[in-house]
Amino acid sequence: MAVWLVFCSALLATTVAYDTLLPNPSTIVYEGQARFTILSTRLIRMEWSPTKQFVDGKTWLVQSRQIQPTPPVFNVTRNDTHLRIDTTFITLEYLRSTTTTFSQHNIRVTIRVNIDKGETVVWNAIPGEEYDGNLLGTLRTLDGNRDSKLELDCRKQPRNDLHCTYGVISRRGYALVDDTHQPQLDSNVQWPWIINQRYPTPDPVRCQAVPVGERRSCGSSNNTEQHECELRGCCFQAPSSCYYSSQAQQDLYLFGHGRSYSQALFEFTRLAGSIPLPPRYIFGVFFSRYWAYAEYEERQIITEYIQHDVPLDVLVTDMDWHITFYKLLSNGTRDQAGQGIGWTGFTFDEHLFPNHQKFLQWCKQLGLKNTLNLHPASGIQPWEEKYKDMAQAMGIDPTTGHYVPFNVTDKNYTSSWLNIVLHALQQSGIDLWWLDWQQGEQGWMNDIPYTNPTFWLNHVFFTDPYFGNNRPALLHRWGGLGNHRYQVGFSGDVVPSWDTLLFQPRFTATAANVGYGFWSHDLGGHTEEPDPELYTRWIQWGTFSPMFRTHCTKNANNDRRLWTFPWIYQNNLAKFTQLRQALIPYIYTAARHTYDSGLSVVLPLYYFYPENDEAYIYSNQYFFGSNMFVSPISQPVNTTTDSITHPLLVKVPTSFVGLLARCQSAKARLDYEWGVRTVFMDDYPLLLDAAATGLRITHSPATAIDELNTFLYELYY
Repeated sequence: MAVWLVFCSALLATTVAYDTLLPNPSTIVYEGQARFTILSTRLIRMEWSPTKQFVDGKTWLVQSRQIQPTPPVFNVTRNDTHLRIDTTFITLEYLRSTTTTFSQHNIRVTIRVNIDKGETVVWNAIPGEEYDGNLLGTLRTLDGNRDSKLELDCRKQPRNDLHCTYGVISRRGYALVDDTHQPQLDSNVQWPWIINQRYPTPDPVRCQAVPVGERRSCGSSNNTEQHECELRGCCFQAPSSCYYSSQAQQDLYLFGHGRSYSQALFEFTRLAGSIPLPPRYIFGVFFSRYWAYAEYEERQIITEYIQHDVPLDVLVTDMDWHITFYKLLSNGTRDQAGQGIGWTGFTFDEHLFPNHQKFLQWCKQLGLKNTLNLHPASGIQPWEEKYKDMAQAMGIDPTTGHYVPFNVTDKNYTSSWLNIVLHALQQSGIDLWWLDWQQGEQGWMNDIPYTNPTFWLNHVFFTDPYFGNNRPALLHRWGGLGNHRYQVGFSGDVVPSWDTLLFQPRFTATAANVGYGFWSHDLGGHTEEPDPELYTRWIQWGTFSPMFRTHCTKNANNDRRLWTFPWIYQNNLAKFTQLRQALIPYIYTAARHTYDSGLSVVLPLYYFYPENDEAYIYSNQYFFGSNMFVSPISQPVNTTTDSITHPLLVKVPTSFVGLLARCQSAKARLDYEWGVRTVFMDDYPLLLDAAATGLRITHSPATAIDELNTFLYELYY
């Protein structure tokens, strides 16, 4: 049994879409060198500029500043010393005579967290206070993760390259998002492009004027290099302190939503763009393995899926689809870009795929989608099929054999690369790009502040005009706040372990706090062969995760096809894989609600029970869509009893009592008498919402069993 499920209705907010970037002028309040925009009664933009020049265009984060169809109601009052702005939920007080950027000496915002109880919290502009109580967000990758100890609290996360991001919700009642000097996008409607904005180095006197305890970090990291800091127009103090000067421009968004987390995400996605609805096939069954498969071998794998009556929707081919140079690579050979030779490639290896177009069309006849792996950092090397065309497009004489450097901040290079190289592959039958690692965090984007290759490549691929009116998708890593507009996620190469499995449900649910609702994981882990029981539990959890994608590294003993596991596990693995496909309409519908509401398919319990401590404690449990409550099993069976105690479901918030009374089926009552539940590998009890399934809530064992059996029969057959 992989999960306990409760079908329970949950209301989702209704979305009204807006294309207007600028807010209604009536919502803007000027005071000296400050500008305040009341975006809603809970969301306020706070800007300060020494020149009174402010940003009105798009940034990497902000796509629209009109959050609601009508301007919010608020009051503005001034006296000799202070400006005061009041909404139903927020009071902002600002010292009118101030001549320095926002600090604890000139601004204060009071948030009414719970009006009925009189609960308030104050943002005092003290650096770092906004992180206390934050419910966290997500980070770039789980590569190399082997346990549940990966730090999601960005203050404690030492790695800059993980793009660790805090959530836009907090248990304290407010969250603060800093959009100062973040990359801006131009006004090109068809393909918005990055503006390489430059900022002057601050006056050292104004840097020294800020007391150490009052220095607000310039960016989310506490470990910034001097070059990057100076590009941002910020003060630097060795070895790694980067902070705003007393005259620095600031652009802050305060989310004062109390514990109305759903409303916070709704307004966040109105500000930063909706979470897109991926194509339906994304929620199906993926097969992936890092292996140098030939075409005939992939045909055999597809045939095996058919023979075993196991669904398959997407065939993923890892990097060996293109020309590689493993012998040279093993000797340390580098290509002209200085990368390991053969990692980058855009030309099918004809030894493995003698007629790739014919193979891809055969897949299409079977209803399969195809995905290819990309590591694009080496640009276009001389051996590539499209080298001559790309070299000429970039003004390089192809007879020189000089490679075409990779630079996707150059719009000419990028459009040529996509049109000449990638679109040809898409036209031959490739549906989805898997944008893998090896772009690097240094080099070609170093001179644009706050940028990173992960975010920008995701933007480039996802907004490629080639897609037209078709909904795009991209398999990739997280690049930072705003990356929720480019779905879906690939979490990287983890080490198989029970602790890793324990961590992934919490990691997936927590990403909802930044709108990143479609993480996919290497089910079963990546780096080595998992124990069959562990793999079974992983597949069972994967059935109720945003995506269902098995994958593993290149090892003859490392395979994720269920029929390669001991036969006693195969039936269970097949049933849950089949169940996953049966759930696609449910998940696809939930994903549409995600687009409308900003609420991810996987949501932590505290979205529904924000006042209950237990909803924050049991972080491994979550809601899957609006009708399923999931509690994954992430521990092995007792070897002496062949069973596992799984008591977590009864340890739920007290407000769940009414929910359980309404939703529990009699089978659950029989099997689970409010104590420690014994769960066997093949158990699959369901907790069903009568309203959702048509089952009656009953205490009669005989009636309950009949009703449950009828439901299961209809579900499976």
